[in-house]
Amino acid sequence: MKSYTVDKIRNIVLVGHGGCGKTMLAEAMLYDTKAVDRFGQVDDGTSVMDHDPEEVKRKISINTSLAPVEFENHKINLLDTPGFFDFVGEVKAGVRVADAGLVVVCAASGVEVGTEKVWNYLDERDLPRIVFINKMDRENANFYQVYDALKGKFGSRLIPVAIPIGAAESFNGYVDVITGKAYIDGKEAEVPAELKDQVEEYYHLLLEAA
Repeated sequence: MKSYTVDKIRNIVLVGHGGCGKTMLAEAMLYDTKAVDRFGQVDDGTSVMDHDPEEVKRKISINTSLAPVEFENHKINLLDTPGFFDFVGEVKAGVRVADAGLVVVCAASGVEVGTEKVWNYLDERDLPRIVFINKMDRENANFYQVYDALKGKFGSRLIPVAIPIGAAESFNGYVDVITGKAYIDGKEAEVPAELKDQVEEYYHLLLEAA
């Protein structure tokens, strides 16, 4: 087994309202970093993270699951927590051992009660965090509406580092605000003309924040 120095290890806790897609996001990270060779599905009962028989049966996370991925010579320990309030102890335990939080929010449902609760848990531990707006391929997905709701609830310091290209059926990629590069269907591409002003605006907001 490969060994890592302490400065190359990160513990990231995935938190969010029930059903926002934390487990599937973790599965995608495992698959994309080649930690696993198949993309597990919660609905099919093939998820790596939801392995308990009750989780497979109910198609929800009950326990906090741990899985490591390697990225750019760093070991990232993913802590996938339950989203339902019945299992809040599992969430708080995951937050307690994490270096940072990954707050997952559904692009169609937006900021929910569970979103606010996990944000407060991260505040209690004074943890840095990033927000991931998930399920952009879902009907009624609206990145900008959710982003405005997040700013309204948690403050204007939230600044996008990536913005989606399209939404719902037309969702097919994203633009990296920091590098100014677009990725469509997994390949580097030109930034769509209608997004260039938005990308520039967010880039300058990032510079000011830095």
